[in-house]
Amino acid sequence: MRTALSAAEREDKKIAVAESKIAKARRDIASIDKSIAAKTTSLRSAEDSERRSTDSKQKQVDSRRRQEERNHAREIARLSTPSAQIRYVELRLPEPEKLRVLYLTANPEATEETVTYPDGTIQRFGTWLRVDQEVRQVRQALRGSKYRDLVQVDHAPAATTNDLLDRLNDCRPHIVHFSGHAGEDGVLMENEAGDEDGADVTFELLARILGATDEPPRLLVLNACKSLAGADALLQTVPALIGMSDTIEDTSAIVFASALYSAIASAQSLASALEQAKVRMLAATLDGSDLPELRVRNDVDPAALVLVTPLQM
Repeated sequence: MRTALSAAEREDKKIAVAESKIAKARRDIASIDKSIAAKTTSLRSAEDSERRSTDSKQKQVDSRRRQEERNHAREIARLSTPSAQIRYVELRLPEPEKLRVLYLTANPEATEETVTYPDGTIQRFGTWLRVDQEVRQVRQALRGSKYRDLVQVDHAPAATTNDLLDRLNDCRPHIVHFSGHAGEDGVLMENEAGDEDGADVTFELLARILGATDEPPRLLVLNACKSLAGADALLQTVPALIGMSDTIEDTSAIVFASALYSAIASAQSLASALEQAKVRMLAATLDGSDLPELRVRNDVDPAALVLVTPLQM
């Protein structure tokens, strides 16, 4: 009986020892599982860190590659574009202002001359002023002048008072020249109808027309018979006037005008230009060299008045 109990006790001890070992084994297994879990977590963290590092490095590589590609593209574009050339522009001095001449011509009616013969017969002769020939001769004289490029002639044929006003606005002339008929009271211009009656323009009205602008002309030339009679009225507007003291022949008027502007375009003073015109008339043995006269205001010196000023280098 005691032998059976002892055997039973030994078996219980064995069982207790076995159970203790089993419990310890379970604890060891749990510890191992815990360690495996921790190492797995650490490994995943390391893998994630490595992946992020790899991705970051790849992004940097990609960024550098794209930057290099852009730089390469810019260099190709630069090499493909023609190089800009530097141009050195010569600085020019301002050109002198051109002398602007408004050349008015009007010839609405023929100049009539009455001849009475010894037998009492009366005959009238009419001649037209050769104003177009005068303009042509003046232009030709200017072409041969030293400073021809500094003179600009604006011709207004068959001129009316409206033409004069329009050209004063458009041309802003320094000289206004009238070639046609005149008398002691005024000049004869064309009328708007264009008939032979023309339009009588008194010197007082002509002075007002020339003064109806912000920049009146510096010189008025009246290449017409007895036009000097209007000097007092016209000098109220213009500082200098050239007119005829009496009746002048057509050919003499043409030579006078061409010589006057030839001298003006050679930078001669107004006084010298007028003297040259008179000398040319004398040299051509023409009558009337004493007829052209100059009138100026008190503050104007014709010997110092030069209308064409060349560029000083």
